Order: sequence, then C-alpha cells, then structure tokens
Amino acid sequence: MVLEETHRKKKYIHEQQHFYSLDIIRGFAALSIVFFHWKFFFYTGTLPGNLIAASQPFYSIFFPFYERGWLAVDLFFCLSGFVMYWLYSGHINNRLISAWNFSVLRFSRLYPLHFVTLLIVLIFQQYMFYRTGDFFVFPANDIYHFVLNIFLASNWGFQKDNSFNAPIWTVSIEILVYLIFFIACRILPVRNSVLLLFVTSGWILMTFAPDFSQQRIGTGVFFFFIGGIVYLIYLEIIRKNLTKKWKHLTVVTIFAWSVAVLDSKYDFMGPMPLKFFQSLLVYNGHDYAPFFVKMIFDSFFYGFLFGITILTLVVVETRREHLGKRISFIGDISYSSYLLHFPLILLFMILAGFAGMDASFFYNKYSLLIFFIVLIVLSLMSFRFLERPAKKVLREKLLKIDKKDKI
Repeated sequence: MVLEETHRKKKYIHEQQHFYSLDIIRGFAALSIVFFHWKFFFYTGTLPGNLIAASQPFYSIFFPFYERGWLAVDLFFCLSGFVMYWLYSGHINNRLISAWNFSVLRFSRLYPLHFVTLLIVLIFQQYMFYRTGDFFVFPANDIYHFVLNIFLASNWGFQKDNSFNAPIWTVSIEILVYLIFFIACRILPVRNSVLLLFVTSGWILMTFAPDFSQQRIGTGVFFFFIGGIVYLIYLEIIRKNLTKKWKHLTVVTIFAWSVAVLDSKYDFMGPMPLKFFQSLLVYNGHDYAPFFVKMIFDSFFYGFLFGITILTLVVVETRREHLGKRISFIGDISYSSYLLHFPLILLFMILAGFAGMDASFFYNKYSLLIFFIVLIVLSLMSFRFLERPAKKVLREKLLKIDKKDKI
C-alpha cells in the first residue's frame, strides 16, 4: 500500500508514485551480500576456515562485493531513510497516520518472512549440531536468543552473540530507527537541521560507543537520516526546477563509485591519508591519525556516496519516468533474497555433506551460478506466495482506518 505524498511542499513536486530505480539498486545491494557471505561455505562450525579469497567464483569480476559487500547494509539504511521520509514524514508530521497504523504497515511487510526463516534456520542449525557437534557460523542458537529473535530484538544489545538467521540484525536495528523516526517526525519539524542532529548523534554512537551493538545502532541512525536529508534535498531540487542538472549529478556519482571500486581493490583511501595525517595528529604520544581517517572515509565518504547515488537516481527518474521499470522486479525480491540467503547456505552445506563434497566445491563457478538461480527462484516464490499475501491479510486484520488516517 503506497501512501500519497502529503509533505507541505507537495504543490511544488510531481506526483511521483514509485521510484523503480531505487527498487533496482536495493535488489542488487541485497544480492551483493551473498558474495560477501560466500566465505561462510568455508567455515568449520562457527570458526572461519582457510579461505583463499581470490579463488572464489568470478572473483576478478565481483571482487568489490566479496571485499566490501558489507557496505550494502549501509546502503539499505540510506535507502530506507529516503523512502520513509518520502512516504511517511508528511503524514506523521501532520498527524494523518497513527502510531498503530504506521507500525502495522511496517510489521506486515517485515515480520512474516522473518518468522518463517527463523524457523527454517532453527531446524537446519539443530541438524548441523546433531551431525557435527557444532552450530554453523552463528553460535548463539539457544532459547534465550530465539525469544530475542521472535521480538526482533536480536541486536538491541541484549544478545551474547550472533544467532539464528543473523542477517536479520539490520531489520532489528531498523525497528529502533523507525521508532526514532516516528517520534522525530511527530514532534519536530521535518527540516535539514533536525536531521543533521540525528546524523551527528548516529556518527558519535557508531564511532565512540564501546559496544559493537551500540555501534551498529549508530550506523543505522547515521545512514538512515542521511537518506532523509537526501529526500529534503530532492524536494528543493524539484521546487527550484533543477532536475536539468542531472548530468552533473551523474558525473559526480560515477566518479565517487569509481573511487570506491578502486579502493576495494587497492585500499588506498586508508593508507595514503594515514601517512599524511600521522605527522599532524599526534598529541601527548597518542596517534589520532587512524581515528581521523576512519572517521572521514568509513563514515562520511560512504554516506556521501550512497546519498549522491540515491539523489541522482530519483532526479533522473523524475525527468525520465519509469526508469528501469522492466527489471524493477529485482527490488521485489530484495528482502526475500536477503533473508533467504543464509538458510540456503545452510541447506547447500547439508546437501554437500550428503553428497560427500568438501568446501572446495564452492570455489567452482557453477556452485555460485546454481546458488543464485535457486535463491532468485525461491525469492520470487516467497514474494508472491508468502510476503505479499501475508502483508495483505495482516493489514486487512490490523489496520484501523479512521478519519485521521489517510491511507
């Protein structure tokens, strides 16, 4: 169910109902996580195995995903921030949607597949423990962590380790970010100064928090509200009729991605500035250069990269409607491919054990092709036969339509 744009600046913007380009980039980001997690096939129980990184399938082509695929999670948060501000910020700020209905809209989209994959991983992990005496990759598969997962609280700081279908950690954190987002939109004006406050708070948490869970929460807040800022910038571009500048945005975006890809290969964005700043950032015997470089390139560079990418796509699509519509189905399966890929890795490991194959099979290019084909087919089936029907039923049962809710 898509909400109409009701931001106060609506009179200045087009009736943009869907950004297909964002669907596409979200889908590819989800699939890129598979490359980053391909190393799981070489684990021995919960311990990393002797992986030969360069021998992974099609490594010479997909090395940025193998090496930096984890950054797709930050892109997810940024995309989510843009979409939430686009679809909901005006409604929330003008009290046109209740907290209950907002929660139902998000719950109905996220929870059904989470619950199903949680049960699947529970069964597969119990089998792996029975067969090998150890769990696979993620160790904390007990009742306590199962309850945390049931309530999507697996990464709120109560956990002792990664558990069950661990990639759900991003959704767990996003639930907290949604809460912050709703309260902020309800009681504060939707403006850049407010969003910058949350971006700064997120950065402080992700940089200084002593606990890894807190750092992850900070990461979610940081990138989510960058996405919100991108939305407000987009509104200004529309208001000032600057979409004709899309070529300039495209050049900057291509350049930024070129830098990111080259850095994934040569890792120059860390060492080169580090050598320069080491001569400047030493105080009382402490070398602050590594911290400064991490602050700039791990946070703000990728915040800029993902932000300018989203902005470029939506500006281009505003000028050229339905950009990429024909392949936008990949966005429909982004959530399912993200949550299904680890259960499928578990299944492949179980089947490999039955067939007497060792980990070397997963260096084979055909193993990757087979995995992706199966994953995409299962994801399409999940979207059509599980996610979409479950979402419809839950919304019909739980949504409360009244005069205040314009849904």
